[in-house]
Amino acid sequence: MRNSILVSLSIIITLTGCGTATTTTDTATSDRVFTAVSESVVSESVETATSISLAELDLSVMAPRCAIPGDVEESVPGGEIDWSGNTVRSTGTGVLDIGNANTAQARLMAERAAVVVAQRNLLETVQGIRVDSETRVENFMTDYDVIYTRVEGIVRNARQVGPARYDSVAGIVEVELEMDIHSPQGISGALSSVLGNPETSTVSMSPQTREFLSQYSALVFDGSQAGLQPSMYPRIYDANGNLLLDTRNYAAYLGSGGQTAMQFISDLDQILSQPAFAQSPLVLQVRQITGQFGTDIVLGEADSDKLDWLKEGLPFLMGAGRFLLNVLL
Repeated sequence: MRNSILVSLSIIITLTGCGTATTTTDTATSDRVFTAVSESVVSESVETATSISLAELDLSVMAPRCAIPGDVEESVPGGEIDWSGNTVRSTGTGVLDIGNANTAQARLMAERAAVVVAQRNLLETVQGIRVDSETRVENFMTDYDVIYTRVEGIVRNARQVGPARYDSVAGIVEVELEMDIHSPQGISGALSSVLGNPETSTVSMSPQTREFLSQYSALVFDGSQAGLQPSMYPRIYDANGNLLLDTRNYAAYLGSGGQTAMQFISDLDQILSQPAFAQSPLVLQVRQITGQFGTDIVLGEADSDKLDWLKEGLPFLMGAGRFLLNVLL
């Protein structure tokens, strides 16, 4: 657990999975979309640009997780935001009624009390999540009653981590709850109505995107000297302040497979040492950070010119589960 986070950010857009590749046969659509995307991305022999609707991108077909849960963890009032694990966690404690002769009943009542406290703490923790460079979840909850109601709902349905822990000496019961940051049943799902709708038009892989994918194993935004903070939806700007990419525009797709679509790590070397990254990545230095919370990237002029393909190329990478958001402590 870390009391504070002063982080630098790396975004890795990978061509291959982290570890052993997996295959899914859940539906014909999944197979078709995965094949269309992965063959276009990985194979250098593809001569014809693949056209596909963004609505068809199936983010349930994802690469294995690279990030280690707990690696990038931020303590906030009420609990912890585990950016690497894509989860928010809080604990609650209930006191055993020593006057109750029915031990089982006393434990059950204490456990229920612990769950209520954990839910209250989890709600407080969730409010501290940085959505983007200017907004926390608490801002949306204040401005939109529907968001408050949805967040309360997912907190009430938060999953319990392991069994309740009983301390017979202290006479207490402790319960830990967690919920996802990016998932339809998580924070991104609760915020979906105010995040806007992404484009659903048909896009084609540009020659620039294909050329990049044939040359590099990853695209790395190295913010190790900039103190960049993690957020759900960071933005990337060029040297002149022009917006190159706003990941919030892809909120619906991140929410579909965000548990692997965005990943945070603290050790870039650990990731790049994996076989999947045997091919050299393209590493771009973050010139400075911007935004109220310091979550947005500003690139230098030379690096900005290298990314005019990114907005068109990102949907394919996300559809294949190759978009990873990495943080260096």
